[in-house]
Amino acid sequence: MKHFTLEQWADFARNVLKEKDKTTMQDHLQTGCKACAKALAMWTHVNDVAHREGAFQPPEASVRVAKGLLAIHARPRKVSVAELIFDSFQTPAMAGVRSTAAIGRQLLYGHGNYRIDLRMEPRFDSDTISLVGQVLNSASPADAPLHVPVTLWKGRKVLAKSVTNEFGEFQLECDLKGPLQMQVDLPEGMPIRIPLVELSSKAAASNAELIDSKNVSSASSQKNKRTRKRV
Repeated sequence: MKHFTLEQWADFARNVLKEKDKTTMQDHLQTGCKACAKALAMWTHVNDVAHREGAFQPPEASVRVAKGLLAIHARPRKVSVAELIFDSFQTPAMAGVRSTAAIGRQLLYGHGNYRIDLRMEPRFDSDTISLVGQVLNSASPADAPLHVPVTLWKGRKVLAKSVTNEFGEFQLECDLKGPLQMQVDLPEGMPIRIPLVELSSKAAASNAELIDSKNVSSASSQKNKRTRKRV
């Protein structure tokens, strides 16, 4: 009596055989071959288990625990520090026009082909600072990185989060008190960090001096006008 191989019975259980071969094997089972019937029963059980496994969904609590364990033992990504290319505070305004300088600080950072253009503007009605930036790819200026995560850190605490839009732009707002760092998770797994500790304090001090000088200038101008009217 001719017996069929395990591979053939596996294909029979998965119903991937041609009708002619399937009929021949079915006729063989009708003869009462216990060995082939046992082989078919085993592969039928394996096939059923495989189908149930594909439809199985683990509990969400178990998934969170597993992800937490992986995060603990996962190898941390190497974070690089971006290079400062341009700082508007290092470019003094011309004599005679410093009092009319724009309040804020413009910074440009680089890492590989990527550029992070950042503007820091303290808000006058609160102790917060607005960070408006744009991530660009110098190798392909027309393709702005989309949905790039941008995170503002104070030590190990996350203060604010944002993502770039279709133009690579993002905006954050935070307290002026440091130490602060901004992390930009560039494409291809390249997270970079930008320290904002000294930048924030210097910006606030400079802007405060600028506001005071404008107030003094305004008060002096009004006083002169009143003096001229009396004369």
